[in-house]
Amino acid sequence: MLSRILVAVDDSDVGKKAFNYAIAISKKFESSLLIAHIIEEHGTVGHSVVTELEQDSQRILQKYQSKAQDSGLKSSQVNVIEGKGTDIAEKILGIAREENIDAIVVGGRGKYLSTDSFLLGSTSSKLVHYGGYTVIIVK
Repeated sequence: MLSRILVAVDDSDVGKKAFNYAIAISKKFESSLLIAHIIEEHGTVGHSVVTELEQDSQRILQKYQSKAQDSGLKSSQVNVIEGKGTDIAEKILGIAREENIDAIVVGGRGKYLSTDSFLLGSTSSKLVHYGGYTVIIVK
């Protein structure tokens, strides 16, 4: 039923909760876990800033991959992927399609709060409304 789970992380407190929830689900269903971090691209960001964001992304992914393995998941069950895009939700959905994901786990609000949504962050809201996947939102 849930053989492939995608968790999107951004190193926020709620992102950490989403990650822990995804670990629990992966253990319960013996699922593979894909940990994704998406770098939001902006046309006005310079090369040095992009390089810094990429390094930060790699650090985040390595940290979460280690935590997943330390939690008891086998290394063959855990993979990481870094994405880049102007729309985080769209990129997450693209990864979900490419990787044949059964469920997506995300935090209700990410690292950068948006004023365009009140109860949910814009990314989690888009995933629920446009994705066609089971989406688990952790608060």
